[in-house]
Amino acid sequence: MKRAVIYARYSTDLQNDKSVEDQFSLCRDFAARLGATVGKEFSDRAKSGASMFGRPGLADLMTAAERGEFDTLITESTDRVSRDIADLAHVHKVLKFRNIEMQCVNGGLMDTVQIGMYGIVGQMQREEGARKVKRGMTGVVRSGRNPGGKAYGYRPLIGQKGELEIVAEEAEAIRRIFDMYASGSSPRSIAATLNAAGIPAPRGKQWNASTINGNGQRGNGILRNPLYAGKIVWNRVHMVKDPSTGRRISRVNADGAVETTDAPHLRIIDEELFAAVKDRKDSRGGAHAKHVQKNTRLLSGILKCSECGGSLVISSADRSGPRVVCSTHKESGSCSNNARYYVEKIERDVIDRLRTMFADTSIIDAYVSEYRTESKRIAMERRSSRGAKEAALADVQGQITRVIEQVSKGTIEDDDVLAILPGLKAERARLKAELAADEPPTNVIEIKPKAFIKFREDIESLAEILKDRQAEPTPEMAKAFREVVSGVVVYPRAPGEAYEYEIKGLLSGIAGPELSAVVVVAEEGFEPPTQGL
Repeated sequence: MKRAVIYARYSTDLQNDKSVEDQFSLCRDFAARLGATVGKEFSDRAKSGASMFGRPGLADLMTAAERGEFDTLITESTDRVSRDIADLAHVHKVLKFRNIEMQCVNGGLMDTVQIGMYGIVGQMQREEGARKVKRGMTGVVRSGRNPGGKAYGYRPLIGQKGELEIVAEEAEAIRRIFDMYASGSSPRSIAATLNAAGIPAPRGKQWNASTINGNGQRGNGILRNPLYAGKIVWNRVHMVKDPSTGRRISRVNADGAVETTDAPHLRIIDEELFAAVKDRKDSRGGAHAKHVQKNTRLLSGILKCSECGGSLVISSADRSGPRVVCSTHKESGSCSNNARYYVEKIERDVIDRLRTMFADTSIIDAYVSEYRTESKRIAMERRSSRGAKEAALADVQGQITRVIEQVSKGTIEDDDVLAILPGLKAERARLKAELAADEPPTNVIEIKPKAFIKFREDIESLAEILKDRQAEPTPEMAKAFREVVSGVVVYPRAPGEAYEYEIKGLLSGIAGPELSAVVVVAEEGFEPPTQGL
């Protein structure tokens, strides 16, 4: 008797969660007709079929296929596996190589010709669905309604889809920003003023210059938002998925694709002031700014402030070299750490410390022994916390599903839905965000002595290079360095005081199963003793 597994999937949170159970039931009946015994059932709930990324159920299915745990894959239809031609063909190719057949309730045994045909149909349906949504959104914009997205200064009108109203307190902050900028204040000083006044920021804990400035190409940011001047602008960017990573990336649309309509009832800033701000921004920026060459240092992007976690950025330079300062303090004034640090001094000291550490492997051995004990304790706490959040998320999702079922049956009033559903969705979004922010479970792996020795040699070379301020490490050496060192956390200091910081690193760069010497936990930071310079 053939060993079979079942795969089921549905696309969005708006669909019924029971869709997976219904698919399982259909596939079990189909397996019985085939005379196959169902072992495992894999599923992905509220996951798009446009990509194989971010679908743990499908990943587990393919892993089971590699282990030879089944002979037949049963699914309702090929578009449950994928709505992308290439991904569907890849799955079928891998299964065929392992002598595993794909059986669909709607279609039977899949061969290469059917996979090609169904793959084209599935992708065409997905793309046509996206075009229909876009056409619908265009109609929403042309009718003067908001196509979606939260904008500071506005809130949606309950029961009136796409309609917004102005929030008086936030509108006053927007007018203050525009007035200050038109009067000559910089976004950084505006952010510092708003933070000092205790005015809540749109997102996060404080205002930043980037929140006010935005991005000129994408037209976002407080000072660039045409909605404040009474114009709804939509379709400035579109999202595409990187086929190698599955990540969504925004790309700017051509001017002809952008939809604009007047919405005078949403105007917060008069046209004259908005135009004055635009003229000042145009005069102070421009397309040439993105072509300006920027210096990249060994520690660029990994120097962090201990007070707020912000990055340290170049602020000035003197005879002793360039200095860095906390970007949060520089951008918004909301971080109390206003100290300046010579970045070359930190670079040389970091290299010297690492060279000392890697010269004596007994330091690493002692660290590993103590670190493993602590890591096990932390891992247990994280698993317990994550399990509680996952259970809470499943409960909230179940409540949403039940509300949607009542809507479909007509047993609940629209007013009740509007009162219940937003809160449940907000709670679901919060739990999902917390789970996404949680660090993934760590894996136990082993140090490779050869890679360890190679990194130590690179550290020695980097130390020699840094003696000459004009010289730069090779890309290979810089890559080796960043594969092990993930961050340097710098502590506040008064002028004249010694520098104090700690080095955090990723051991994955020198870890793997070959030539193992000692077991460690991957993807965690190592923290050597902090010493003053």
